[in-house]
Amino acid sequence: MRRADARTRHGELPWWWDAVCYQVDVGSFADGDGDGVGDLAGLTGRLGYLELLGVDAVVLAGVAGLDPSAAPFAELLGEAHEAGMRVMVSLDVDPARSDPEPVLLPWLEHGADGFHLAPRPDPTGAIGAALAGYPDRVVIGSGPGDWHLSFNLDLAVAGFDAERVRKAITEVFAYPGARQAWAMASRDTEQSRDDAALTPVRAMALVQLALPGAVCLRHGEELGLPGTQRVRMPWEGDRPPFGFSTAEADWSSIPADWVTFTAEAQLEDETSTLSLYRHALETRSTHPAFTGDDVEWFGAPDGCLAFRRTGTTLICALNTSPAPVPLPPGEVLLTSRPLESGELPPGTAAWLV
Repeated sequence: MRRADARTRHGELPWWWDAVCYQVDVGSFADGDGDGVGDLAGLTGRLGYLELLGVDAVVLAGVAGLDPSAAPFAELLGEAHEAGMRVMVSLDVDPARSDPEPVLLPWLEHGADGFHLAPRPDPTGAIGAALAGYPDRVVIGSGPGDWHLSFNLDLAVAGFDAERVRKAITEVFAYPGARQAWAMASRDTEQSRDDAALTPVRAMALVQLALPGAVCLRHGEELGLPGTQRVRMPWEGDRPPFGFSTAEADWSSIPADWVTFTAEAQLEDETSTLSLYRHALETRSTHPAFTGDDVEWFGAPDGCLAFRRTGTTLICALNTSPAPVPLPPGEVLLTSRPLESGELPPGTAAWLV
């Protein structure tokens, strides 16, 4: 629906075409005023981390009660734009029940670059009508609607099984509509996660990031943290709340063993999940093979898959079987775990060109 008209008059793709959209639960990301609750000032103070990670757009979730006309939003917007990042807002708007314009307009008037809307259909185009005066703003939506990007969790639902992952990807590309925005945030509620549990997480991150389209990350996902909501971001230090806040409070809800998951610890470890995401996002944004708007499949052993981005040399291979398998031919760009005697180990993905 949008593919035919997405290019600018100079033939360049819009910024959102393959964007990395990083959703922040504002109250759980960083506390800037020391009251124990995350806020926009805390987020603004951590924009350097998001720039280092390779984020194109910050998506603000949990914004109920926030005033888009207040100084903290203007400061966040200004510093994000200066760093080359857009600021979008996550909202629950139901066009079937009410006019979306009164909800969206205050954010638009004060410079928000777009919205990530809760999964609700918009068959009558009410969202598009509300944004008619702001043609440069971007909307991520789900279901029927005139979206720029279509949010999907198909990879997460597929689990760690090559056949189901391939089926999910094939079905997504078979469905006509807006360009895809792939999400892979874990939906488990356990607070602990060991190295074995991170193996499929790391592998599926490479599958997600190899696919044509935008990607949607949740804060903490790049650290390998479990769960998807209200996870207080562990920044640094050796005890809770790990730099999230300076407040004296009961931080027992934050596991003490997250000391190895902090951004500080992982930035210093080249084998960490954060380092994998940083390397993958940088490669994705700079390597010429990351183009093409579809995928073509190769034959692969049982429990494995391999696809190439159409018209490029980029191959992504995934092994969900219990045994190592030979790699497809090509130069290895990145693997989610080290190779074993030149073969792709169980629970591992690789990029090749």
